[in-house]
This record gives sequence, C-alpha cells and structure tokens, in this order.
Amino acid sequence: MGRLEQAWATEDVPADVDYARVLATRNATPLQSLLGVGLGIVTYLTFAPIVTQLLALGYWQASGAPGAFADTYRRLVGYEVPFGMSAVQLGISTLIPISLALVLFVHRVRPAYLLSVRPGMRWGLLGIMVGVAAVTLNGVLLVQHLASGGGLTVTPQRDLLWFMIACLLTSPIQAAAEELFFRGYLMQALGALVPNHWFGIVTSAAIFAFFHGVQNPWLFADRFAFGVLAGWLVVKTGGLEAGIGAHIVNNVCAFLYAGLSTGIAELKALQQIGWAQAVGDIAMFGVYALAAWLVARRIVPFV
Repeated sequence: MGRLEQAWATEDVPADVDYARVLATRNATPLQSLLGVGLGIVTYLTFAPIVTQLLALGYWQASGAPGAFADTYRRLVGYEVPFGMSAVQLGISTLIPISLALVLFVHRVRPAYLLSVRPGMRWGLLGIMVGVAAVTLNGVLLVQHLASGGGLTVTPQRDLLWFMIACLLTSPIQAAAEELFFRGYLMQALGALVPNHWFGIVTSAAIFAFFHGVQNPWLFADRFAFGVLAGWLVVKTGGLEAGIGAHIVNNVCAFLYAGLSTGIAELKALQQIGWAQAVGDIAMFGVYALAAWLVARRIVPFV
C-alpha cells in the first residue's frame, strides 16, 4: 500500500506478539474493535451482493438477455451455471479489501499483520498446508467411503469441467477472503477486547457458521467445528496459512465430489445433514488440524 500504509499504520506491533492480540496495541480501545466488527459486517452485506449482481448482469447481457434477469440470476446464484460459482465467490471475496481496510484505517496497524505475525503471507507454509489438507481430508473421506461399503461408480454432471475451471479460478480467492475476515480480522478484533484467545476463536467460529444461512443444528455444528479448529491453528501457527489451505482444499474437493455424484447445485442448496455426517466431517477436520500442527511446529520456530 506504500505511502498510504506509511501515513495510516501508526501503531507498533511487538515482534513476539500473539496473533490474536495483534490489534491490542498501546492506543487500542474497545470502541475500535466494536466499530470495526460492525462496519465490516455491514460493508460486506452491502457490497458482496452488488458485486455478484453486477457480474450476473454482465453475464445476462453477454448471453443476449434471455428471458427475465431474475430467472438468470436465480440460476447463477444456485450454481446451475458455471459462471454463477465465480460470480458468487467473487462477491464473497470483497472480504479481502474490507478486512485489510479495517486493520489499516480503524486500527492503524499494517495490514500484513492480518496474514501472520511475521508479518505477511508465509507462502512456503501455505503450500505445505495445502498439501497436508489434500492428503488428510481426502484420505479420511476415502476411508469413510470404503467403510460405508460405497462403490466407486461416478456420474459426472453436465458441464462439470467448466464448473471445476470456475472453482479453481475463484474458490482459492473466496476461501482466503473468508479466512482473512473470520479467522483473521474478527479474531484479532475480538482478541483486542478479551485477552483469552478462546473467546475470539469461539465467537468468530459462531459468526462464520451463522453467515452460511439457513441450516439445521448438525450442519451448523459442522461449520462451527471447522471454524474452531481453523481458529486454533491460526493461534498455534501465528498466521492464516493452515486455515486457508484447509478451506481451499475442502471447497474444491466438495464441489468436485458433488459434481461426480449428487450435483453441485444440490450441494449449494444444502441446508441440513445428519449427525453421522457431521461427526464424520468434524473427525476429518480434527485429523487435518492435528497433522497441520505437527507439520507446522517442525518448520515454524514459535509453534
């Protein structure tokens, strides 16, 4: 951000700071955190739909404006059309500039501290965490599938290749955006209010789960558990890399497996799961969290 960052980032962050306490600077006040959290949520709820709608409008016009725009928009956000996945995920990705702006302009801290306490993204660690997630999450899924006696027959849906291209192009950005806000900004803002990092982990995980819309208690528990484990990893590793890696792999694999079986639109419309699936998913996330922590502690000095 150059000169803008130099002008606004006036707060010093200690070299040995805990990730969740980055925004607890010398001049920090509870009002800053409360204002930042509220402003972040309102700004996201305002601009994310606008971005998605503008992209959908462009697609509708480029397609020759077939029928009513409302019908096209419904199909896009329902993931019945490959471009709809990118439109929705790019809308969610507005959380990236929102999170960076909150850290800089509300808290006057360098935005790089949102990524890690280094500060900045540790790209090598991110690559390793993507690999760990790919092995553990898919490994657990395979074991669960074989244990259930399921077959290996697949029925790819129409346009699956285009759906996966759209997924690979925008899912990593969307996953990083959600981690930046929920495991990043929210945890740091809440950590400036309450010293115990579990307050930030649990509260941000609950907000993360609620943001996914209508869901039954087991699906909420599934998403809440992911948020708690990802938040724990952020605190233990001092950055967002482990959470981003798991989020990317989980999203890409979920859409791929859905496209090979029940359908991506059905996955997007999912509002309930049973207790067995929730327990299985939580166990899968737990295996990843343990593996990621064990790997990270060998390569990150302070883990």
